[in-house]
Amino acid sequence: MATTITEHPEENRLLVLRFYDEFLNTGDLDHADELLAYDVRQHSMLDLEDGWPAFQLAMASWYSAFPDLRYEVQDAVAERDMVWVRSKVTGTHQGMFRGRRPTGKRFEIWQLDAYRLKDGKIVEHWDMVDLPGLLRQLEMIPSDDDLLTNEDA
Repeated sequence: MATTITEHPEENRLLVLRFYDEFLNTGDLDHADELLAYDVRQHSMLDLEDGWPAFQLAMASWYSAFPDLRYEVQDAVAERDMVWVRSKVTGTHQGMFRGRRPTGKRFEIWQLDAYRLKDGKIVEHWDMVDLPGLLRQLEMIPSDDDLLTNEDA
């Protein structure tokens, strides 16, 4: 019986790292479907809809708002068909974001992602994003000592 890539955790980890290097960090999502299933399931706190077209559209709006958007992978761990990634996300607010004009402000937040792979493609994705940190750094919400911050985590 032939094995698929999803039975090899290290190959899965390398595939996900390739997704970051070749697609997420370049903003060139035209061919990211090489690694992302057309019907990818999203379990995202960013309210991403399922499917490759919805992912491509959502990410295009992020690249428009933050043309220098960058994911610096801190850790990537794989087991069976799952890969978990902890990354530092940075960018500069240079386009419209959530109805707000560009501020020119830079941000740096953390993000946790989990991916399930099947037959060499990402078929499911979960994320946890430091949105309060992003909105505070862009001064879209007030800094408040009562709010939980990155430093408290």
